[in-house]
Amino acid sequence: MQEYMCNRGYQTLINVAVLSGIGDGLYNIVFVIYAGSLSFSTLAVSLASMATLVPSLLSMLTGYFADQSRHKVRAILVTRNLQFVLFLILAFLITLPRNIWLFFLLLSINIVSDTLGTYGNGLALPLLRHLLPENKLKQSMGFMVAMTLMAQVVFQGIGSVIIVMLHHNYMVVGLINALTFLLSSLLVKYRFGVLCVAEPQMVERKQVSMIRSLGLTLRYLYRNNFLFSVIILTFFINVFGASMSGLINVTLLSVKTMWLVNYGISVAIMNMMISIGMITGSLVTNGIVRKLPLMYLFAISLSFSGLCGISFIWHESAYLSIVLLFVMGYFIGKINPRISAIVLQSIPEKRLAAVDGLLNMVSMLGAPAGQLLFLGIANVVGIAYSWFAFSIGCFFLIVIIVLKFIKMDEPMF
Repeated sequence: MQEYMCNRGYQTLINVAVLSGIGDGLYNIVFVIYAGSLSFSTLAVSLASMATLVPSLLSMLTGYFADQSRHKVRAILVTRNLQFVLFLILAFLITLPRNIWLFFLLLSINIVSDTLGTYGNGLALPLLRHLLPENKLKQSMGFMVAMTLMAQVVFQGIGSVIIVMLHHNYMVVGLINALTFLLSSLLVKYRFGVLCVAEPQMVERKQVSMIRSLGLTLRYLYRNNFLFSVIILTFFINVFGASMSGLINVTLLSVKTMWLVNYGISVAIMNMMISIGMITGSLVTNGIVRKLPLMYLFAISLSFSGLCGISFIWHESAYLSIVLLFVMGYFIGKINPRISAIVLQSIPEKRLAAVDGLLNMVSMLGAPAGQLLFLGIANVVGIAYSWFAFSIGCFFLIVIIVLKFIKMDEPMF
């Protein structure tokens, strides 16, 4: 918090991320509600959930271009302006008569905007490295993650309420989201000089092709035994973790015993509890959990994921599921800032966005496989069978972690 109050550049990047989180929180929940209102609701909700993974799968590509961008602050400004224009277009398109082709067009606009956001995040990484002292990097990254998630959580809840108050006027929500990107653009412009001071100087060097850059990045990570193991684990963990939101959304379509007021509010609360747990985990920096090795945190978060699956099979207590989702999110909130700090402190600056993008991309490659597997089972066989396979897989992966990875030495900074 002290770094946020005193460091104007860091403060600006957090405020920009928070504004983006507000827009994402509002639009993502409202778009799921919109998808749930269509005649092909199960397919639409499944696709809306899966689409959020696409930007992560493209993060190696966006990371490469972020590393190659010479004027990073200016590129951030352009990116936010493009997102503003995209959501202006979306706000007017969403008022048209609903059909499957319009749904795919709206989905595509959201994917493009989120991919631009991923590119913008890659541009900000070198700035953060120059703006933050090394001894405060882990806490500062945790605070940044927590503030962004907090904005998403609060406005997920607001979105589920406001869309009812607006009588499902999706155009207004689209315009609000466009406004958040416009405000973030104005903020970057206002602090343009402060951010440019932190911009790393690009030395003249031969342009590296994307294929060669990918090869160099893979070779670098392969030599870093710990980060390479983290990538392997996050790949398999995301087979399960990235499926949870979609499974919850589809489950609540048919299991009304777990509704809290209505479908929209139930979806918002269930998904919010994961984020609230992550916020709490990111902000609470003291205690025994802080000292646990990263591999232990992986195993513990997976155990609560498996228990969540069992609670949805039982589907008699929404409150039990809410508690389990919160605890799972708490341990994920401990994991993400630690990985971010390790990447920022141990990766060469000229390859920072590419390595971060590759880590995100490879780890998220498991997500579409998990989505297709578990949402496919839910749509073809039944949701209970999907949750059963989900829980068994979580507990099996815990056994693998205990046998293979639990004793690995973690880099300490």
